[in-house]
Amino acid sequence: MGSKRALNLLRRLGGEFRVENASLRLDQQVVKVTATTTLLAKDSGKLHIIGPLNAGLAADTIVTLPTAENGLVYEFHFVGGAADAQDFQLNTGADANYFIGGVFQHDIGGEDGAIYHPDGNSNSTCNILTPDGGTEIEVWCDGTLWYISGWVNSATDTGVVFDDQS
Repeated sequence: MGSKRALNLLRRLGGEFRVENASLRLDQQVVKVTATTTLLAKDSGKLHIIGPLNAGLAADTIVTLPTAENGLVYEFHFVGGAADAQDFQLNTGADANYFIGGVFQHDIGGEDGAIYHPDGNSNSTCNILTPDGGTEIEVWCDGTLWYISGWVNSATDTGVVFDDQS
């Protein structure tokens, strides 16, 4: 069983699993992100909640991932109290450490959806524009590249924009 499946099973079991004289407990740690920040490798595997304020983020926010290292995993959930007027960006820090994968976006106002992909050779930023509840992004690193998957709820027509470093 893969580690992600095992973690999901533990979550469904209430975070604890016992087998005769042995137990395994999941203590999910949460990191709140309310402003621009640089993540640390030690925060890998933790749930990062974006905009945990009733009004969401106070300003556009950049979340810079740590130096690429094999095995790093970060999960982001937007939890503002309503559709946010602010954006957040996931940033690898260097075009050489670009994103691979894709993000689905549901346009709340237009009732349609689209999948957005990075260019596969240098897009090292992922901008999430005016997110709403239900937005979830996960990224994994293989030591060089960052793999991205998730979905965004946004009232913006193009709620996901991949780009190179400015």
